[in-house]
Amino acid sequence: MMDDAELLRRYAREGSEPAFAEFVRRHVAMVYGSALRQLNGDAHTAEDVVQLVFTRLARDAHRLAGHPSLAGWLFVTTRHAAAKSIRHRQRRLARRPTE
Repeated sequence: MMDDAELLRRYAREGSEPAFAEFVRRHVAMVYGSALRQLNGDAHTAEDVVQLVFTRLARDAHRLAGHPSLAGWLFVTTRHAAAKSIRHRQRRLARRPTE
């Protein structure tokens, strides 16, 4: 069984979709659960955050393959994406005309 760093290296080097899919399978529940908690149970927005986090991971895989704590990176990136989502929602609601 390959460790997370090796899966990410294989994806970055060879474009291995199975390696990336395995990495996602291992971590998607943690990322989704973290996003869901930070978004107070908003499942739809949590799904969007998960997609954003793994898209960033795929884009930056070559740089992150040597990261000492990929799970930590996932958590911090999830937290930032969730916070950004909350800020956007608050701004959108503040601009909504009152009736």
